[in-house]
Amino acid sequence: RRVAESAGWWWPYERLAIVTRRPVELHLDDMGRLHRGDGPALAYADGFALHAWHGMPVPAGFGATLGELTPERIRSEPNAELRRVMLEHFGFDRYLAESEARPVHSDETGVLWRIELSGDEPLVMVEVVNSTPEPDGTRRTYFLRVPPWVARARQGVAWTFGTTEEDYRPRRET
Repeated sequence: RRVAESAGWWWPYERLAIVTRRPVELHLDDMGRLHRGDGPALAYADGFALHAWHGMPVPAGFGATLGELTPERIRSEPNAELRRVMLEHFGFDRYLAESEARPVHSDETGVLWRIELSGDEPLVMVEVVNSTPEPDGTRRTYFLRVPPWVARARQGVAWTFGTTEEDYRPRRET
């Protein structure tokens, strides 16, 4: 009982058990993944620490640089996983606007945007307007990330509902 009260993670094996001390810091996101933007997500008293963003290991100090992001900095990041974290933090809609992206297709469902990313799959998103107005009467705009093979706005919206472009025919939007 004493060990359980003071121990951290442990791994039992047939003839031994590995037991760790409790971490001095442990930060998780709402899905239980290691996450912290302004320091280590996991730290031990001996100085060992892990930095992570929504479960993905990142370099120490990475979170502190997220407030200074620019589209150029995001594009120049050679690590595709870190670039995706940067895009998520920066905001896809903001990235599209500040990258001077141009729409590749539009129809009554929305606007399809595409930006090529060096060493990674293209960023393809459908801009849609919520059919339900806000209390003040305005309508919110959303950007839905879709696979890079999507070529038309309706095709992208249909994909988000798990259906084909041909079968996507809502009778009423709420």
